[in-house]
Amino acid sequence: MNIKKSLYWSVAGAFLLAACTPDDHSLSMPDLQPADLVQGKAYTVDVDAQNTITLKSLLDKSYNCYWIHPNGRAQGNVATLALPFAGTYEVTFGVDTRGGVVYGAPYQFQINTNNMSLLEDPLYTYLTGGVGKSKKWVPVDKDYGVGSCTGPVMYCNPDDVLNDGSASTDIGINHMNPNWDPGFQSWLIPQDSPYMKSSMTFTLDDKNGCTVSVYRAEEDKTYNGKWNLLVEDKNHPTLSFTDAFALHNVGFDEVCANYTTNIVITQLTPYLLQLATMRTNSEGPWWIIWNYIAEDVQNGTVEIPSDEVELLNPATPSLPEIEGLEKKLFTTDINGVEFEGAEMTYQVSTDAAYDWMWWNGASSAWESVTKGNYGTNWAPKWDEDAVAENELTLTKKGAWSYGDKSGSYTIDGSKIVFDQEVSFFTVVGNERTIEVKGKEWQVFKCDPGSELVMGVPAEKDANGAVNTYLVAGFTYKEVGGGQTGPTVVPFIAENVNNYFEADKYFRCQLYNPWGGGGDAVDPANIKLKKNQKISVTVRLSGFTFSQPAKMVLCCNRGEEQSWETDCFNYSRAITVNGDGTYTVSWTNDTGSTVKWDDGTSALTITMQYLDYAALADTSDEGLKAACAVESITIE
Repeated sequence: MNIKKSLYWSVAGAFLLAACTPDDHSLSMPDLQPADLVQGKAYTVDVDAQNTITLKSLLDKSYNCYWIHPNGRAQGNVATLALPFAGTYEVTFGVDTRGGVVYGAPYQFQINTNNMSLLEDPLYTYLTGGVGKSKKWVPVDKDYGVGSCTGPVMYCNPDDVLNDGSASTDIGINHMNPNWDPGFQSWLIPQDSPYMKSSMTFTLDDKNGCTVSVYRAEEDKTYNGKWNLLVEDKNHPTLSFTDAFALHNVGFDEVCANYTTNIVITQLTPYLLQLATMRTNSEGPWWIIWNYIAEDVQNGTVEIPSDEVELLNPATPSLPEIEGLEKKLFTTDINGVEFEGAEMTYQVSTDAAYDWMWWNGASSAWESVTKGNYGTNWAPKWDEDAVAENELTLTKKGAWSYGDKSGSYTIDGSKIVFDQEVSFFTVVGNERTIEVKGKEWQVFKCDPGSELVMGVPAEKDANGAVNTYLVAGFTYKEVGGGQTGPTVVPFIAENVNNYFEADKYFRCQLYNPWGGGGDAVDPANIKLKKNQKISVTVRLSGFTFSQPAKMVLCCNRGEEQSWETDCFNYSRAITVNGDGTYTVSWTNDTGSTVKWDDGTSALTITMQYLDYAALADTSDEGLKAACAVESITIE
């Protein structure tokens, strides 16, 4: 993005509108000279007792008027602003003429008294530190436990800004919940990006007013300008910039058209600032949330207080509700066919035999503590042979058995209550021993045919509510001899989305949770257990290759999850050199079951195109015919 261009986009738009309007009266108006644009003749400046300044044009309404004032720039016949501090200020008035925009000489006006009531809203203090102070904000670099964010940027569905199915579109202060917090991604903003050394510093003083300094580390350049905070609508405060912009990385310059005017504030406390800009590129409208942490919090000078509820807005722990638990416990699949039995046997998971689930009040979600990181002093690795000795069997009639123990159980909502304490297994480490046992088990996950995760209380918060559970992980034991062949994944051929990415790569998109074309597969049908492989066979047609090209199946999973161009160096990449049938695949190397219906991964084939191949017909129909999906299987 050309920053200068962005700052003046509204002015340029007005020029174009004036030039293209058939009934453009301004063209018949006399040209004005700078000497004509003086206060009292061409416009007026009125200051009231509350330091509200009204700028009003006295010219014919057909003139397009522009103002340069202490709070930035404005357009229109009338502009208003409020200045809290006494002092001498300047305003410059301009109009659009046949020869371009003409400005008069700056006009000085005086404000005799301070009006600090204009700064009573605490957001001014949160943003700047207070009158006469400056506050520096830097991109969020980790999970600080606030703002539902773990990195510098995240996404919010404009059709459901609360991400709760309410379909609310009313984004505003403390009225936003992201649908995706990507943390750090190599293709988005990596952890070592120069952007992470960027900053915004807001200053509020009686000499220079509202000033901002935006340092863009990627350019090693500082943009000095003005900021204007609008707080009249308490639920929808906004922030505007002149000669500066809302801090974002260079890679997103072209993603959003507006980084300067009426930027939505979704969170502002002394510790966290979150701004929302609307995506306007070809991917379609979506809120992009920019997360900033106060520098004094990042460097440890200031600690976020856990007891300031009105600032942190923590959510009370809410246990998951497993709808239809009675049926899900006894439902699995045999060779792809759903089966509900009278009893079911579960084996201790070799991927995550145990874990702790803790309540993240910032994101209102239960999250893993270990995140799969076992073998440490605090999370020792289990003996797989020892934990696999016994199997848990449940019957629909309410009986259970585990090793040489047995008894009865009941289902209470989303809980499994045994008639006695059950000790499933013990993990012995160098510095701690973890015994996974209990009588009343809260179910956190029950995925029929795949996994069962249930836990017992482990810790409580300051209010006495259980905020951490020690959980046991089980997998469903295969029924009927297991899978005898690959699972065929159904797909809709006409929904396959073939297109060019950045004019460099040919993509065959099967599924994209973030939009960009019809989905060819139902994500609920894409579920891979540990070490399972998904394969896609396609037929290329109409290509002329000047040299062999690499083709690879990309997804946001596993050890190798980068996209172009790194993906072409992956071991799973294949070589194509002409029309014909090819198969690309990905093996689940994550160490646990992965599913695509969680909305965190796309599934797309990409192929080197620019300087490698040519396609005679690049119309929509030509692209669709160029790569036809023949089969999708999991084994």
